Amino acid sequence: MNSLKSVVVLVGVLMLVLAACSSGSADDSTPSSAASTAPLSTVLNGVPGIVDPTNTGWPRTVEVLNGTVTIAAKPERILTVSLGHDEVTYAMVPAGRVVATGSYTKLAQHSNVAHLADAVGVISLEAEQIVAQNPDIVVASPFTKADFIDALTNVGITVIQTKLHNDPDGRIQDIILLGYVYGEVDRALELADEVQARYDVLKEVTSTKPVSDRQRVLSLTSYSDKIYTAGANSTEGGIIEAADGINVAALAGLEGNPTTSLEGVISMNPEVIFIPQPPESGEPFREQLLSDPALAEIPAIKNGRVYVVPNKFFTTLSFWNLRGAEDLAVLLWADDFDAGAFGGFSFPE
Repeated sequence: MNSLKSVVVLVGVLMLVLAACSSGSADDSTPSSAASTAPLSTVLNGVPGIVDPTNTGWPRTVEVLNGTVTIAAKPERILTVSLGHDEVTYAMVPAGRVVATGSYTKLAQHSNVAHLADAVGVISLEAEQIVAQNPDIVVASPFTKADFIDALTNVGITVIQTKLHNDPDGRIQDIILLGYVYGEVDRALELADEVQARYDVLKEVTSTKPVSDRQRVLSLTSYSDKIYTAGANSTEGGIIEAADGINVAALAGLEGNPTTSLEGVISMNPEVIFIPQPPESGEPFREQLLSDPALAEIPAIKNGRVYVVPNKFFTTLSFWNLRGAEDLAVLLWADDFDAGAFGGFSFPE
């Protein structure tokens, strides 16, 4: 957490400097004064991927998963090929700069930016379809195939392939890196400050709880007659940790999102189970768990502490997972948090 705290302190200093520089430009390519350049470069220096933190002009270069990429000018036509990247992007740039999205980004059940994506077209992972949108930049995830990226770069489209993190430090770095890529560092720092402030409010309560009070939590979903859980290094696991629950799947040595069995659920013996999937499938699965006599002695089943939660907060990998941690904290620490107390995040005007 030390590196995250350092970034946040610098963010706060920079905000004060920028507020004082009323003649400054909104575009980070033209710092408003020599006074703002030093703290800005210091903040950017802590972010992996930014090659030259003193360069706030164009072109600028980043080191990302698909290599060293130079961005010639501020991207005005932006396209990403993952829902998580769309959520970060819409928090960074005016909606009009996003030229198209995937179909899941448009679905409110899955997406926290569906209301903003409603006005744009739908794309799939077909290179020809992406090229037709004439984007200045395409942001890809680690799961995007290399031949897709090559097809775009071969026709001159700038592609940035980055991962999204599920830890607090990483989320701040994701925001600032994409803010740099988009030429929206000022906005990125505002958002980073907002995300960090909410995380601090959450941890101010939960981190003071004695270990003996922390509850054993299990994430379960059911698709195609298989049961999946969330172990170490998973999105849902990061949410459990942020709410100061004990991730029993991680304790059992599970990584990522493997399948499990009813016997596995019994052995993990959770006190709380949450189901991060849409209600039409999540509620029947919840009833199945509660009514299965083989599970009757599990504390979560015995005490009726099995909850269907919004999958768009718990499974889409972006800073919106903090909202999932806040909702989980309401379930784990009901005496300390009020249901409905947490809202959304801000968007640029």
